[in-house]
Amino acid sequence: MRTDGQTIRGNETVALQLDLEAVREWAKTTFTKERIVGVVVSVSTVTVLGVVLFTLHRAMENSTIVGF
Repeated sequence: MRTDGQTIRGNETVALQLDLEAVREWAKTTFTKERIVGVVVSVSTVTVLGVVLFTLHRAMENSTIVGF
């Protein structure tokens, strides 16, 4: 069976050339201090809200409702 030469055969591996300098430049422009702070504040807020809601849920499951 013949192929057109563009097919990866058998156990061959493809070595990707990674330009680390380009990755560093991209990271510097993408991950600014303001963006990192915003992500940390957002994740912290969601985490605290989740803990509060979970605690409220557990308290409502275990509490006895007392009528008037």
